[in-house]
Amino acid sequence: MIAAFGAASCKKDYLDVKKIPADMPVELMYKRYDYIQGIVWNAYSYLPDGFAWLDMEAATDDAYHTFVGNRSHIFNYGVWNQFNNPDGVWANYFNGIFQANLFLKHKGEADLSSIANSIVNNDSTAYKRAVSNLKFMEGECHFLKAFFYFELVKRYGGVPIINEPLDYNKPETWQGLQRNSVDECFKYIASLLDKAAVIIPDSVRTNSATSWYESGRVTYGAIKALKARALLYAASPLYKEAGSTFTWADAAAAAHEVIAMNVFNLDASYANLSGAANVSSAEAIFFRRHGAQNGLERNNFPIVFEGSNGNSLTPSQNFVDEFEVKTGSTSVPFDWNNIAHASSPYANRDPRLAATVVTNGTSFKSTTIQTYIGGNSGQPKLNATKTGYYLSKHVNQSVDLLNNTTTTHQWLYIRYAEVLLNYAEAMLNAYGAAADPQGYGMTALQAINRVRTRSTMPALTDVTADAVVHERRVELGFEGHRWWDMRRWKKANVFAQPVRSITITLNGSNFVYTPTKLEDRVYDASKMNWYPIPQAEITKTGWQQNTGW
Repeated sequence: MIAAFGAASCKKDYLDVKKIPADMPVELMYKRYDYIQGIVWNAYSYLPDGFAWLDMEAATDDAYHTFVGNRSHIFNYGVWNQFNNPDGVWANYFNGIFQANLFLKHKGEADLSSIANSIVNNDSTAYKRAVSNLKFMEGECHFLKAFFYFELVKRYGGVPIINEPLDYNKPETWQGLQRNSVDECFKYIASLLDKAAVIIPDSVRTNSATSWYESGRVTYGAIKALKARALLYAASPLYKEAGSTFTWADAAAAAHEVIAMNVFNLDASYANLSGAANVSSAEAIFFRRHGAQNGLERNNFPIVFEGSNGNSLTPSQNFVDEFEVKTGSTSVPFDWNNIAHASSPYANRDPRLAATVVTNGTSFKSTTIQTYIGGNSGQPKLNATKTGYYLSKHVNQSVDLLNNTTTTHQWLYIRYAEVLLNYAEAMLNAYGAAADPQGYGMTALQAINRVRTRSTMPALTDVTADAVVHERRVELGFEGHRWWDMRRWKKANVFAQPVRSITITLNGSNFVYTPTKLEDRVYDASKMNWYPIPQAEITKTGWQQNTGW
């Protein structure tokens, strides 16, 4: 266990991990209250790093990665398998589950006598805090287990439910374990979150007696929002086909619980959500802080800036075409057959496009970005974008690469707009676009329009399944959703379609825009909707491999 802790604590994390002496016996580790928080912090460290996963957006039709050695190309060529999966997270999440189970098993062993004996003048504040903190940590570990299990199930389907601290690194402890069904796993995830919600009340945020509870730790809102997301997946076609018994009505009810808290709200500015201060937004529900750095900017700044390395995640034309054109009080889909659209393709678009994508002519760090052929950031410059676009979302323009300045980044695991879109999708499928038979106070149409109008997009008069797909794509783009949404809807065959770019030429003083096929891709939905179980696990346990692998 000490070895596992030492390895995990080397990870970058937004919480300060208290170093535990390597020679400390395990039994003392849990008795010493001053080390217990570090143990739970260690469990947090297994949460995914959203920025490290960002390159996987290039394995969807939303992007292309400029670096030819990037792992996304392995997915796009269809050469990933049970022996080589660039998104192989099996070991990470089961190690996280192991850490959470260790705490849950030993939580009752904490010795608070030294704190109790230090009470002076009847001031028991420190003791009460320690008692509360121990209890909250139990809820946090239930949440973290649920988070890790959800990440596993959405990739692999049914996995073994483990309530004891079985060390992933000791194969003999896994022999004889069986995979639970998809339905059993989703029910287990929901039960863990229900336990956590009882332990960590919403008052943790507001009660002065718990002001010591650090920002970034699990909250009641995060618990409820993760449950809403998990049940949305459980009700989706891929998981229903695999045996899930959860319904769209269950998912709608779960999302309603978050909305009914009246705690979260949409940020007035969509662009704020990828800024350095996004965790202070009323929209932030659960997040991970990162230290000051500039790697994201060094990779993704347009190539005109010295210090940019061109290791870029570049949005595709497929993605850019998704953003509507505003015409007065209405909007229409972008259409290359429309002469006005084609001649000025970035005019009057959904404002979320400019907040997400750097297009030709964009002002970036007071420099006009030229992605046309021969432009300052276009082909044939070395490492220039091949799609004709650069990423704006998450990228902080205040960074000065020449002087190596840095900035903090925060990854929002869950934000309120996603909850509204989860609710809209679930309500639409359960009750239709404009019905609210449960008296929740909001229809599917109203929920999706709240998201649209925040970005000054005209409200819809009706909502369809296609409208849900569209709205999630433009609102949640480059936040880790497209890869999973298309799978759970059983629409991931779109990933087999060519990814397109834009070729821009300067003809006198006018630009000519020509959509161009950038590359063909491979996606076999008969097997790729699920990840293959790592072959090492099949060998160790004798499980049946996922279909097609």
